[in-house]
Amino acid sequence: MVTIDPNTFNADPFPLLHRMREEAPVQRAEFLDGLGRPRWLITRYDEALAALNDLRFSSDLFAVMAQGENPQGPETGLVTEAIKRAEAVQGRAMANLDPPDHTRLRKLVVRAFSAKRMEALRPTVQEVTDTLLDAVAGQDEFDLLETLAYPLSIRMVCTLLGVPADGVEVFRGAAAVLAGFMDDDDWARETIRNLEAFDGYVRQLLADKRDDPRDDMLSDLIHSTEEGGRLSEEELVAMAGLMIFAGHETTVQLIINAVLALHLNPQQMAALRADHGLLSSMTDEVMRYDGPINPGINRVALEDIEIGGVTIPKGSSVIIATAAANRDPRAFRDPDRFDITRSPDTTHLGFGHGIHYCLGARLAKIEAECAIGTLLRRYPRIALATEPENLRWRPGFLRMAEEFRIRVDIPSLSADVPAASPHRAGENVHA
Repeated sequence: MVTIDPNTFNADPFPLLHRMREEAPVQRAEFLDGLGRPRWLITRYDEALAALNDLRFSSDLFAVMAQGENPQGPETGLVTEAIKRAEAVQGRAMANLDPPDHTRLRKLVVRAFSAKRMEALRPTVQEVTDTLLDAVAGQDEFDLLETLAYPLSIRMVCTLLGVPADGVEVFRGAAAVLAGFMDDDDWARETIRNLEAFDGYVRQLLADKRDDPRDDMLSDLIHSTEEGGRLSEEELVAMAGLMIFAGHETTVQLIINAVLALHLNPQQMAALRADHGLLSSMTDEVMRYDGPINPGINRVALEDIEIGGVTIPKGSSVIIATAAANRDPRAFRDPDRFDITRSPDTTHLGFGHGIHYCLGARLAKIEAECAIGTLLRRYPRIALATEPENLRWRPGFLRMAEEFRIRVDIPSLSADVPAASPHRAGENVHA
């Protein structure tokens, strides 16, 4: 059995994932994260794709664990209370449900994530991006996380949901604790405090929008119907929780990983500077090459399941290791090479697959395209202020940097640098 320490794994997960993938497509691993149970990792592309399409691998982790079919982690104390609080907030999120509950919820919310609605947000994404970077104009070094990635992502989630300005920090506080687990009382206290504040805030917001609906997603979801059904209040709270987790933290790290990959691959950076029409393919390549969810997507086996020549016992915790599958040489040519012009012969699994494919994928790509495109237009040179091997990474199944400082060259007033302006992927804009 492989032993994985999240504190060291997240610094560079790919050598271990590569070894596991080439040794066997399915094998057990012990994570030193305090949850107290081994997990099975599915690391090859074909097996990962099959598992994502196999409903015997349940997404309803909280329900299966509550039935006692999984080895138990912490049983008492603040950590358990924090886990229960997270379950209360996210347990009814559709990402954590199986059919038929998942099917009903997805039908109710899918219209709210239409491509037209997401594209309509592009000018707002660009406006927020410009405003955030205007705030550091003249500075040749800043933390990209705090300056752009975090505030852009959380503001767009709040804009989409219709959350007033006074709720942004409440949402960000919830996002910070939902992104990872630590077997630690201080973490537990912070989690309980932030999620209680989030739960209370969202319920009051829902009450306000029932009385005074606006042109926003929460108002639409409150009144959305499908075959006579509506979202319950718990499901609406869970939907807001899912948005800040799946639609905020992951997008933050998509932006950071894009800058990191471009920095480490200067020829790709030059190609993107020369042709901003590559922004869309760049974001897909980042999701394949170094997506924020690492090692992958959590599931629970509802019965004994044979996959990759191995039988995973009923009740086992499973990670469909999309990070490993996305670098499988059986599926991708030269998979460890970052190539923003890569031909999409094989679909990457960075946004999931099947019934749980990420509804917010389009918005995440728009945010990354605007963020990276604007950085390239504004700055003739972008480089890391810290050597890549010295970056600090948070433990958890989202591979999140703790800080990401960059140095930029500030163009002179006479430099011919195009002003930031909205553009759509596919336009040929030269920086």
